[in-house]
Amino acid sequence: MIGQEYFDLRSRLGSALYVLKGVVVETAGPADHVVILENLINSLKDPFVFVVAGEVNVGKSTFLNALFGADFSKTGVMPTTDKICFFKHGPVPRRVPITPTLEEVYVPADFLKDFHIVDTPGTNSIESDHQEITEKFVPVADLVIFVFSAMNPWGASAWSFLEKVHSHWMRHVMFILQQCDLRAPEEIAAILDYMRQLCRQRLGTEFPIFPVSAKKAYLARSSGLDREKLMEESGFVGLEQHISKSIAGSSVRTHKIANALRVAREILAGLRAQSGGRITSREEKFRVLEEIEGALSMQCRRTVDKLSSAVEVTVGYYEKGAEELMSHVRRQLTCGSTFANLLDEKRRIDEEGKSLLAQLLTASQERWECAAAIIEDDVGNAAEHLGEVVKEHLKVQLREELRPDKGFWEAQRRRFLVRISDVFHKLLDGLDLQKQMAPALVSSRRLAMVQVGIAVGSVIAAVLCALYGRWLGAASCIAVGGLLFAVGWNVFKKNLISARRGCAARLEAVGPQMRALLGEQLREETQNLYESFSGVLKPTRDKLAEQGRRQISQHEQIGNLIRTFAELEEELRAVPVTRE
Repeated sequence: MIGQEYFDLRSRLGSALYVLKGVVVETAGPADHVVILENLINSLKDPFVFVVAGEVNVGKSTFLNALFGADFSKTGVMPTTDKICFFKHGPVPRRVPITPTLEEVYVPADFLKDFHIVDTPGTNSIESDHQEITEKFVPVADLVIFVFSAMNPWGASAWSFLEKVHSHWMRHVMFILQQCDLRAPEEIAAILDYMRQLCRQRLGTEFPIFPVSAKKAYLARSSGLDREKLMEESGFVGLEQHISKSIAGSSVRTHKIANALRVAREILAGLRAQSGGRITSREEKFRVLEEIEGALSMQCRRTVDKLSSAVEVTVGYYEKGAEELMSHVRRQLTCGSTFANLLDEKRRIDEEGKSLLAQLLTASQERWECAAAIIEDDVGNAAEHLGEVVKEHLKVQLREELRPDKGFWEAQRRRFLVRISDVFHKLLDGLDLQKQMAPALVSSRRLAMVQVGIAVGSVIAAVLCALYGRWLGAASCIAVGGLLFAVGWNVFKKNLISARRGCAARLEAVGPQMRALLGEQLREETQNLYESFSGVLKPTRDKLAEQGRRQISQHEQIGNLIRTFAELEEELRAVPVTRE
């Protein structure tokens, strides 16, 4: 295809401009930029206008068929010799009269999307009105192809017509010497020399002249037989290269492309600055968001730290109550208490454990109510501050009031105190000193009964021995009984001491457990309240994350477009521009 490099450059530029328009729309750029880019895209689609002139029957139509690979004679819209035909692309063949001497001819040929062809009447049949129209078309043409026949290249009407109008459009002209296959090579060489000499004499300049055989070129394109040989013999290779250079080097076209590139770079520069500013703004908002979340986390820790005193005071109340309860346990686990309740076991500490729980709840109630108030105050202030920061720095209008209302805090306070009470019940119910003491109470009672049995048995045995005068035996019974009683007593005391130590250890273990469980409950309760703000901040974080992905993609796209336009500009600089 002639002008392939230019059309490739134009196509890539058009695609880049189309992508740029999409970026402008996507980034909510100025509406006038969209209009400007649409105009640039449409202007690049302007077809090249070729005016074909020459005398009648010099092979103009055959030349056009060969040049574009389409047989005009099969379209049903062959031009007449007395009218100017302006060929354009159309879905169906049709002719539209414009004036008595001008018709627009629409043909479904793809090359007419890029090229408009003006087929003028033969110069030897031009009347005054034809000449006027011809002179209006020729000056605006991208290229004027003047066709001569090798059989008669010096027709007077053709050269006279050139002399009349060359001052307006000679800069676009090229000569085609058609039907060269009908002449010998030496004859063609002589004709070319004569035409150049005549051109200098009559027009004061020379134009490119290409001797061709349109018939061979058309056969090469349509039949596919000996294509390379026919194209070489037709002379169309050099002709097409010249036309392609003329198309690519047209100062009007290159200026249009250069202008499109300049405007695109200006728009891209603005978009890049805008994109960079938006990315910076989003990053700043993200930084503010992270600072807000960090401040909330720190405030949460501060609130928990404030409540640690309530934990310590509560543990102190417990330890004081545990000491009183341990004193009661020690009284229950003594030798005297064991022998006093030998026949009727009534030693229980259930009531004392319940009393300890009641005292603990009563003593710590006010402290934990203060703790709930501290949580309410801290979280409420944090919510109010959060709302102000979000509105001022993140420019987000929150839909709801962040600070919880009075009803929320009343329910929260009740729930909080119930959970603290549950911790106390869990720990003290798990303590179960009665169960801890039961084995020791049973074993000590049994040991006490054994001791009583040993004492009574040894006394009875000694009395019986004395009655029979066996004083030595009585003394032995007393001695053995005393020894057994001493051994049993030692075991009995150790059993009671071990039981007291077990109870003491059990009571002591509850203190650290209570401190840990209360601390965990406080942290969980406080963190849940502060983390509720995450639900408020999440939409903003998600929005900023989505903006980030979109903005980075847009920024990368802008960078790619900048590189694309730079590459196109380098290619354009390498194109030699034809002076017009």
